[in-house]
Amino acid sequence: MNRLRAAAVILATLLLLTLASQRLVSDSLDSLETGLTQVERLCADGAYQTAKERLYNITQAYQKKQAVLALFIRRDKLSELETSLYSLTAYVHPDYRQDLFCETGRLKAQLNGIRRLFFGLL
Repeated sequence: MNRLRAAAVILATLLLLTLASQRLVSDSLDSLETGLTQVERLCADGAYQTAKERLYNITQAYQKKQAVLALFIRRDKLSELETSLYSLTAYVHPDYRQDLFCETGRLKAQLNGIRRLFFGLL
């Protein structure tokens, strides 16, 4: 009977860990994508300083979650995402608006790739 209880506890722990990881990864990727959409909208409206501030907030939030995300997602994928995210600040300028849209589109494609890699395994 003890073996059955131990197996049930292990199974319940694994299920809780799986659900928690799904929630964490999904929420993190969704917040990044939403933030990028907001930056695009702010730049389209001409509010470049506000877009820079929003981008700074996005990168700070990502840095806080990165250590936990590294438990579930490969570090090389997170590093690529971080590099792309940091490079966006150079494009927040009226002269580079089209480049910003191109780079945010590429970053959103990276987010979708990470989402497919993570949720494709579950």
